[in-house]
Amino acid sequence: MTSPPSTNPDRPLCPGLYDHLVTEELQRLLAEISDPGLFVTSALDPEDSHAAIAQYVETVLIRLLATVRDGDGRERQRRLANRLLGALAEEVGTDPTAPVLLAEPLRRLLALRDSASSHADRPDTPLARSALLTGTRLDPALGVQLRKELASADRVDILCSFIKWSGLRLLIDDLRRLTAAPASDGPRLRVLTTSYMGATDPRAVELLRDLPNTEVCVSYDTARTRLHAKAYVFHRKSGFGSAYIGSANLSKAALSEGLEWTSKISQYELPHLWAKIVATFETYWNDDEFEAFTPACKPRLRKAILRERKGVAAGDDTFVALDLRPYPFQEEILEVLAAEREIQRKNRHLIVAATGTGKTMIVAFDYRRECQRQKCRPTLLFVAHREEILRQALGTFRAVLRDQNFGELMIGGHGPESADHLFCSIQSYNSRELWRLPPDRYRYIVVDEFHHAAAPSYERLMGHVQPGCCLG
Repeated sequence: MTSPPSTNPDRPLCPGLYDHLVTEELQRLLAEISDPGLFVTSALDPEDSHAAIAQYVETVLIRLLATVRDGDGRERQRRLANRLLGALAEEVGTDPTAPVLLAEPLRRLLALRDSASSHADRPDTPLARSALLTGTRLDPALGVQLRKELASADRVDILCSFIKWSGLRLLIDDLRRLTAAPASDGPRLRVLTTSYMGATDPRAVELLRDLPNTEVCVSYDTARTRLHAKAYVFHRKSGFGSAYIGSANLSKAALSEGLEWTSKISQYELPHLWAKIVATFETYWNDDEFEAFTPACKPRLRKAILRERKGVAAGDDTFVALDLRPYPFQEEILEVLAAEREIQRKNRHLIVAATGTGKTMIVAFDYRRECQRQKCRPTLLFVAHREEILRQALGTFRAVLRDQNFGELMIGGHGPESADHLFCSIQSYNSRELWRLPPDRYRYIVVDEFHHAAAPSYERLMGHVQPGCCLG
């Protein structure tokens, strides 16, 4: 089959998957294909046809209007748009002078204030457009954007698996200003969080609950449900709301330092995604799993967090007694690791998988296989940047190896009795000068959340060690 030319001059038509409306030109080209079985078309759903057509018209308009850039380009673009809008209004039987027509000269409304003296900083990305923040120096910092969104929002919904005091401090002044005035349609601020892994700081949740016009709900069920979602939803009566969806919990590291990817969804540009975000939050908010946090709940939250921390640190005897086996998709990753070592002679590997798929479990299973292959337990160094990650990893290795005494922590003021199997923070690795040890001191090294390895604090580690196996 010879690929016909595309109806879009910038992109040739070639075999593959499409979701393109059939234009008259494209229909002619498809008719020239001798075997009708080589292409697939379908009728549009009547409930969705308006959105599909509008999306196609938008792409064509952007391309065509971009060619009108002479001296009075903006005015010509305005006139062309009004001709199109007028034709649409006439076709559907409404007044062609309806308020959809663009005024002369072409301008954009940016704000409507309560008084001449009122002012709020605007986010660095347009309210009418979605964006991707990647945590690099080229993008605005997520924490700064959240503060600017708070300054102009009417109400806010926050969903985080954990809330740290360090992160709350960055936003607390803006949250106080937001919640100072009551809202006529409910609380100005709603927060959903959990006690998962004991990572939440109780005083941060307590401070949020003490804010006026604020409601907080907490999930204590970490065994059945592990909430990993992170969302910051800013509602505006103007219809220009914003939702930040990604991997950033309410912590200083996530808001100002980490390489977190966060999608900003514009209510104006993507109303269907906005509606789903809002509806999903409401579903969580009304789920019995999330319980209202009141002053009387403070002891319960502190006890739940302490229990999580102790459980992760010490492991669970019942859990350790189980003979854990990898899931099929984890088995595939383990087989790839083995093939890279045995066939390709590689000893450095990177595991990439979605949150909640058990990357630490995969590493623990891989280490167990290395123990079986070498008929001993190779020296192990597991490095991470947060205590809760290290405690969870230690519990995971103990469960997989069925050894409650395996491994020790080195973090903060905690010093291990033996350093053969060490779960160590990168801060302790540097402050205790472990880089002075022989490069091959640890035969099996794991660096958790490997995107942090580009940070200066990891340079000595990555530049010094020479393990038999290194996993990121």
